[in-house]
Amino acid sequence: MKQFTLEEKNEVLETPFIHIHRKLDVLLNIAKLLMECGADTVRIVSEIQQAATFMGIPHNYLNIHISYTTIMINIFHEERSITVFRKTPIHVPNMAMINAVSKLTWRAFERHYSLTTYERLVGKLQQAIPVYPDWIKGIACALGSAGLAYLYSADIIALVVTFICSLCGYFMRVLSQRLGFNEYLGNAICAFTAMFIAYGFYTFIELGSLVYVLVCCTLFMIPGVPLINSVIDTINNHILSGITRAIRTLLIVGSMTLGMAMALYFSPLPAFNFVDIKPHIFSIAQIIGSFVSAASFAVLFNSPARLLPFIGLGGVVCVTIRNLMLLEYGFALPGATFIGAAVMSVIFVKLSTWLRTSGPVLVVPSAIALMPGILLYRFLFDILHINSLNESGLLYMAQNGTTGILSIVGIAVGVAVPNVLAQRYLQKRKNQRTQELMATRHASDGQ
Repeated sequence: MKQFTLEEKNEVLETPFIHIHRKLDVLLNIAKLLMECGADTVRIVSEIQQAATFMGIPHNYLNIHISYTTIMINIFHEERSITVFRKTPIHVPNMAMINAVSKLTWRAFERHYSLTTYERLVGKLQQAIPVYPDWIKGIACALGSAGLAYLYSADIIALVVTFICSLCGYFMRVLSQRLGFNEYLGNAICAFTAMFIAYGFYTFIELGSLVYVLVCCTLFMIPGVPLINSVIDTINNHILSGITRAIRTLLIVGSMTLGMAMALYFSPLPAFNFVDIKPHIFSIAQIIGSFVSAASFAVLFNSPARLLPFIGLGGVVCVTIRNLMLLEYGFALPGATFIGAAVMSVIFVKLSTWLRTSGPVLVVPSAIALMPGILLYRFLFDILHINSLNESGLLYMAQNGTTGILSIVGIAVGVAVPNVLAQRYLQKRKNQRTQELMATRHASDGQ
């Protein structure tokens, strides 16, 4: 490969149209990694612009269009226009990748990478970021579901049964994926397996607390990251991406609900759907349950291991504040959920600087402890059994749906609060740091 002189290296990074196709390919690779790993659209656009700045492409040359399955970038100046796009067919949350992309771009500024070095390192990210093996993810899913059961006041026996049912369901989903089944069919099989085993325990063991197993054994399947991102994208005017994420979320929750309904097809009306999961007193179980569920579900999102204790604490913060608002101040669930998410988000965005990581890597997994989709799936479950519901059941179904949607919006807006309140300040600081690093590019040219 040709070795560039220092002058040629800087010229490549300061002249927009030199090696423009290579530069656009790097931008597409960055955008593809972020979209497929669960970043919201605002962050994707921001990282594209940051990388473009490093490679000498002014922001006013760029036109960026992002949908859920396609990234399109156009560079236009005077009479020259180039448009490229890339498909994003796979979507698996990976917080370590989101963090790695951001850190790589800042490192490129600090260490004055050449285009070749930056291009090579971006291309290696897919293989360089470790992913938790399936057996660890399975145990984490089971622990997270058991943690939620404990949060909702289940006893030790219910925790063990929830762990077993969730673990079996998770590995059935893994098996479905390896056999090449459709994603939604795999979700239905997973939910069917977990609920069938749970209902078997519930039927043959006379213990009232096992009703919490029916409530919690499939909660690890609720797609919290796309659910939150759908609202964040929508309120930031990325309507197409937000709606697509929302539809995909509904498909996942719908397939999960269908699998559960199939497992309970021969049972009486599923009374577990009326189990009260709202807190009525403060207890140590709420702290332990929220910590375990947040830290465990973060493993599913491939959050770095060193951050798991902090994510667990984030779950404790948002759940405790939500419960405080509910019990002491009489807030409705959506309002209490918003305040819990907002306070946690403000604290952890600041903490992320100290931990040398990106804010969303801490904030989004922590917010999952609030279980944004639990009322939504209960609402869909009621719809499947609507012919069996009486007037009070129909009212309860409507309450679940309305409260669930408002709570999801509350979580998403709460997570976005730091950017909403301090967007101009944060962007100013980011631009200032970028300019400072850009100014050092020629500092050692004459040495």
